[in-house]
Amino acid sequence: MSYAIFQSFAIALILAWSLWFAARRLFPRSYRAAQAQLARWLAASSISALRTLGAKLTPHQVASGAGCGSGGGCSSCGTCAPATTAVRDDVHPLVFHPRAKR
Repeated sequence: MSYAIFQSFAIALILAWSLWFAARRLFPRSYRAAQAQLARWLAASSISALRTLGAKLTPHQVASGAGCGSGGGCSSCGTCAPATTAVRDDVHPLVFHPRAKR
């Protein structure tokens, strides 16, 4: 009986971690919004430990005031303007030559 409870707990823990990782990886904007909302809720608490946790959970862009369009974006969602790249002079096109027949 005890093994079945442990197995269920382990599977639930693995599933929760997988969902957290997938949400963070596939939906970064929604994940940061939910994280910011949770941090705001914790920061408004009257308990100092929860306020400290809320300050630590605040996403970096929200904490620094930098978001999309401010030049300090994370570039994870692909909506930020691409950085300008310098034209390199040492790049040459690749040319294929057919083999000589023997």
